[in-house]
Amino acid sequence: MPNFESVHVNKLSTIASLVISAFVLSACGERPPEKKTATQVVAKVNGGEISVHQVNYVLQRTPNIPPAQADAAKRQVLEGLIDQELAVQQAMEAKLERTPTVMQAIENARREILARAYLEQSVGKLGKASTSEVGKFYAEHPELFANRKIYRLEEVLFAATPDNVAVVRELLGKGKSVAEIVTGLKAKGVEVVGGVAVKPAEQLALEILPKLAQAKEGQPQLIESPGRAAIITVLATKSEPLDEAKAQPFIENYLSNKQKADLARDSMKQLRDKAKIEYVGEFSGTPAATAAAPEKAAATGGDAVINKGIGGLK
Repeated sequence: MPNFESVHVNKLSTIASLVISAFVLSACGERPPEKKTATQVVAKVNGGEISVHQVNYVLQRTPNIPPAQADAAKRQVLEGLIDQELAVQQAMEAKLERTPTVMQAIENARREILARAYLEQSVGKLGKASTSEVGKFYAEHPELFANRKIYRLEEVLFAATPDNVAVVRELLGKGKSVAEIVTGLKAKGVEVVGGVAVKPAEQLALEILPKLAQAKEGQPQLIESPGRAAIITVLATKSEPLDEAKAQPFIENYLSNKQKADLARDSMKQLRDKAKIEYVGEFSGTPAATAAAPEKAAATGGDAVINKGIGGLK
């Protein structure tokens, strides 16, 4: 549930991102005039205007707003757009859109928007997963549904170099405690982060969830992932099953997103196959790569090793 009061906490960073968005639309030049009828304009800010379409655009990208908070949400969005307009006016007056850093940011944002628009067009509109597909997914993942648990986990993350992984695997094999392993890694100069967290099954990566579902409480496990590794210990669990009827909308959403990701990946692969790609400079001689997975950018956080579940279950 969105907490609209919390918007003020990070207001400066929010305004900065909104200013960049506005610069993208202005295409590094004078802002194009917008034709608005009196009913479309919801606020006038000095010489600028904010339309109801701008408010609705932001609201459409803020899903699951409770009906009781709809009016408060609209007001919060409008106030944010007013802040945006004020900041943009000052930035344009100072000709900030002509500075190299801002121009580069605008170009990067423009390219990202165009690439996303192409991928969205390429996947088209997909229908909902069939009843049989939903049932099959439900049956194949009892750890997510019929046997769903809430996990209290201790997570220790570190760089997954061959040396680090070998050391941790050896120490676990000798029955060393997690505290002893962490001490050993830090003594080698390895950065270690982590802590204790409570997570439902759907917030855990599908690849490791079956392992955790079968794990004994207090027994640490080594989980490897490209670039990162983790020692995960199940401290406690609480059973909270979810029947198929309640799980259906979440499964449909997951399967739809997965299908879109697969189609987007196939589309990029086809483009790469047809394109002439030549690596130069420091990348000269790089072997041809495959299309990057659409979700890869979202999995760059420190705990991406374990946080790649289907999400959304309540």
